[in-house]
Amino acid sequence: MGHIKKTDFKVLARKQTSLQIKMRLLALAHFQDVYSRTQITLFLKMSRTSVNKWVSDYLSGVV
Repeated sequence: MGHIKKTDFKVLARKQTSLQIKMRLLALAHFQDVYSRTQITLFLKMSRTSVNKWVSDYLSGVV
């Protein structure tokens, strides 16, 4: 995971007013902390489909 740049998603999430964006940023923060996508879905009570899309977009450079 060394190739993933260390954006501080937790700080960005705290500044967000949009709940959807806040949840996406928190999911990425957990991913950076090396939690599995399954664990992230349980932490945030989100669908696995959403978490997979957000992480995939992040890894491909879309985010």
